[in-house]
Amino acid sequence: MKNIAVRPVWRAIALVGLLLLAAVALTGCAEPEAIAAVEPPGTNLPPTPTDVPLPPPKATPAALDFPLAPPSHVNMEIPDDRNCVACHMDAEILKAVAKEDQEILSGGDGLGGSLPPLDAWERVLISEESFSETLHGRYGCITCHGGTPGTGGKEAAHEGMVREPPSAEACGDCHPDEVAADAGSLHSTLDGFTTALSTRSAPDKMAQLEIMMDNHCDQCHTSCGQCHVSRPTNLQGGLVDGHVFMETPAVDLTCAGCHRSRIGAEYTGKNAGVPADVHWIQGNMSCFECHSADEMHGAMGEGEHRYAGATIPGCQDADCHPGVGTDDSVRQHTDFHFEAMSCQVCHSTTYQNCYGCHVAQQDGVPDHQIESSVLAFKIGRNPLQSEERPWEYVPLRHVPIDPESFAYYGENLLPNFDALPTWKYATPHNIQRITPQNETCQSCHGNAEFFLTDGDVLPGELEANEAVIVEELPFEIPMP
Repeated sequence: MKNIAVRPVWRAIALVGLLLLAAVALTGCAEPEAIAAVEPPGTNLPPTPTDVPLPPPKATPAALDFPLAPPSHVNMEIPDDRNCVACHMDAEILKAVAKEDQEILSGGDGLGGSLPPLDAWERVLISEESFSETLHGRYGCITCHGGTPGTGGKEAAHEGMVREPPSAEACGDCHPDEVAADAGSLHSTLDGFTTALSTRSAPDKMAQLEIMMDNHCDQCHTSCGQCHVSRPTNLQGGLVDGHVFMETPAVDLTCAGCHRSRIGAEYTGKNAGVPADVHWIQGNMSCFECHSADEMHGAMGEGEHRYAGATIPGCQDADCHPGVGTDDSVRQHTDFHFEAMSCQVCHSTTYQNCYGCHVAQQDGVPDHQIESSVLAFKIGRNPLQSEERPWEYVPLRHVPIDPESFAYYGENLLPNFDALPTWKYATPHNIQRITPQNETCQSCHGNAEFFLTDGDVLPGELEANEAVIVEELPFEIPMP
């Protein structure tokens, strides 16, 4: 628990003793009988008087120096959410009312990896010192989450409550530009999935795939709250810092929560035998030192997939390596290499490749099974060659798809499976100055180990990858 010396006066009074603390918190939040029914072994909560008055209501925030006009959805007559506060700011009360089946949900594993475990009560524990007196906190729980906490027990208090308020409704009045951009962001939409699946599928199959996406894909796409307040929902959520709104999200719990198994592991050197990215080792750079807020919110115009538009961030940005390709300090940067291949072709190294993911439902609960990943590094022909990405060669990563990935939802749902390669454009986050392929000229030239050839492609995927397979290796350079 936090230092109670900094708590508001009403809270200090309520904390005179553990008995009175429990009484205040439980009044109108959880009835004594309900507490006893779910009391964890050894908790031994004291009896709960019912005649202890709740703390006085919070002062109306009308006098606050609000940075903009008061949001239209905020009622300046603050709803009485003292029962919300009393329960959610008290760890012992939350432990007592947590259901046993929630208590065992302590981990969090998914496509993005895993996060440190949180018990059910920990996920909803609010730190009063760091939240209730903030601008967001002063407007009250009900303003964004709804609910009817005035009377009754726990179930009644949460009736009508919205666990994760829609971004447009909860955030749009104060942050209109960010919310407007985010509505089209790949962090918030399923456009990337829809583009890929509709290309591999057919119009008469999309209805079944849309049901599949509703069941399995929505949870992986985020909202304002899942970056700035809580951990990702697909990894069971949980408040990051007692409901404090973090302007810069906690990278290890938000970004890495979703991108941990690939990007996070690559960047921080979690793949066995593969060093961490030089930007991490030498610069201790976080995600947001390269990826701007505009990019994260979709303000850069992502289009239908994440590689649409300009290469943002770019290695040659003004703050990074602006001289590369324009000076002659490194011969390889100024000759054919610089124009023919992306920076990662020379400076990336081994990364994870996944070969299949199958979705289904187990007892009505969406589930997915991913085949074991394989560490590899393959250079192939650029499947997204454009003015922004003019290179002939780029690293390719095998994505977790096969013709039967969605067979649970119907037969032959990907009749045009070969319309897209399964080895796709990649930007690995494990940059090194010296890599196995750039140690010497002979390391790469004439060496099939680093290039995607027919022998690297599954027999059933040869047609799909025809455009990215390297048929002729770069000419061999004899040893001096």
